[in-house]
Amino acid sequence: MASTRELRRRIRSVKNTAQITKAMQMVAATKMRRAQSQAEAGDPYSQTLNFTLKRLTEKVDPSLNPLLQENEAKNTGVIVLSTDKGLVGALNTNILRALSGLIKEKQNLVFYTIGKKGRQFLVKIGKELLADFENPDVVTFRQAKQLAHLVIKSFLAKELKEVYLIYPDFISTLRQEPKIDKLLPISPQDLEVSMGLTNSAEKNNRDSRNNKDSSSEEFRFEPNTFELLDFVLNHSIESKIYKALLETKASQFSAQMVSMQNATENANDLVQDLTLSYNQTRQAAITNELLEITTAQLALE
Repeated sequence: MASTRELRRRIRSVKNTAQITKAMQMVAATKMRRAQSQAEAGDPYSQTLNFTLKRLTEKVDPSLNPLLQENEAKNTGVIVLSTDKGLVGALNTNILRALSGLIKEKQNLVFYTIGKKGRQFLVKIGKELLADFENPDVVTFRQAKQLAHLVIKSFLAKELKEVYLIYPDFISTLRQEPKIDKLLPISPQDLEVSMGLTNSAEKNNRDSRNNKDSSSEEFRFEPNTFELLDFVLNHSIESKIYKALLETKASQFSAQMVSMQNATENANDLVQDLTLSYNQTRQAAITNELLEITTAQLALE
């Protein structure tokens, strides 16, 4: 059995650990709320942007814009969003599992990464990494725009046949699931899914409203429909990447908060167990001392 001095030392050490994990939990909770509010605030904008894009594609021949058309390239680009550090539970594990499934399904994959865990995994399995970006705590639209420009340029140059985006989708504080979105080429079906038109009744209602709006109101596009469509297509890809970055940050801080909360609770439980052991050891030591004193006294009589 451990001595009382060793038990006291272990209790102090575990209490210090609990204080650290509690502080990390509070910091992660603050950052999560900020990232979550940013991600949710952009949902109406994304839906309106997708709706506008769908209205534009209905008025323009899709074959006139290369972002709407497939090409004969061999490679498929994959953007992988992960975290730089651990302490996020199974978040990175789930992302890498989904990535492994895509690797088995697709061939000739090339990768763009944001996050140390995804980059290390791809380097370890010997995959081709075209670019790696920094992963700051504060997400900016500029970063999403740079990444979007890179993949769009490669797609237009017919270096990439398709482009996919893998990231952790923030559903709730306790639930983050890996999600795979197809960025390029853009299809009307992808727009309907992005707009949330998964239910047939809802889709019919939306289509009826759209037809009513289009019949009762005439839209004018400036400078012209083709230039506007090209701008909206590029901006839509930038917005999807930006939203995925926000979702990744919200998922990261949420998973970290839950992990640190569990670690704090486990540390407190361990302190209670060690305190009980300490009291038992101390009580046993006192009992032994009393027995020794009593025995010595009886020996002297």
